[in-house]
Amino acid sequence: EKVKSLHQLGAKIVILTKGANGVSAYIPETEPISLPAKKVNVIDTVGAGDTFNAGFLAKLNQLDLLSKKQIQSLPIEKIKIALEYGINAASITVSRKGANPPLLSEL
Repeated sequence: EKVKSLHQLGAKIVILTKGANGVSAYIPETEPISLPAKKVNVIDTVGAGDTFNAGFLAKLNQLDLLSKKQIQSLPIEKIKIALEYGINAASITVSRKGANPPLLSEL
């Protein structure tokens, strides 16, 4: 219901990170896109969500898809690519102590 409310307020994509249970992206009038988390040895979860968001947005930017117009019509495959990048970034962060996000060279 909260996702529906956010869509009604104008959000074109709502992403819910679920820790070890992966991530789901919700787009209006489309089935949720869900991807599993990576299996890693979790040391510290501080900064995982922020790192996921940064990774997701960085990949959209890399793909030249980070504009308001493009966000409104992102292809499912591009969303999956960006979600996977965010998952990879967050999995590195949780595998070490503190809010210590990965370097680009680690991704």
